[in-house]
Amino acid sequence: MSAATRPRMRAGFPIGPWVPGVVLPIGVGLAGILTSLLVLQDALIAVGVAFSVFTAVRVRTPAPWLLVALLVVGQLLRDPAGLDASLAGVVLALHLLVVLVLLARAVPVRSRLQLAALGPAALTTGLVQVVAQVLVALVLAAQGVLQVLPTASTIGGALLVLIAGLLVLTRRAERDE
Repeated sequence: MSAATRPRMRAGFPIGPWVPGVVLPIGVGLAGILTSLLVLQDALIAVGVAFSVFTAVRVRTPAPWLLVALLVVGQLLRDPAGLDASLAGVVLALHLLVVLVLLARAVPVRSRLQLAALGPAALTTGLVQVVAQVLVALVLAAQGVLQVLPTASTIGGALLVLIAGLLVLTRRAERDE
């Protein structure tokens, strides 16, 4: 590579806003703690919170998947008669936790993560959330306990898809120039 081609390559790959890679494991821990508080009951709350902190530290081990399993089992242990709008929050929280775990496993802790790189993951998560929240709304409507949260979550998912789409389109436009 000659010195004459270096400036053109640099212009072709602009550096956008970024966050440290350590933000992802911290996000995994926070998502795990919040989901544990939402889903688990009694003594399992302390287990879930402690396991969430452990998961944030050991994100590349099977610990995150054990945390997801603990949260699913915790949801199954709840009284099905108490099915309410918190189900939509649980669905959203578990999807967010899984996406953060997958990203945290792929991005080194000491690296920098460009925010534009999160566009495809946000787009996929938003698409999954729109479908999942509509299904949650149908389940809650069938139970007769439909409240505002599924509708708000569906609108939020649609907005997330729109924002992620704009990020992807902006990135493609920059790449094509």
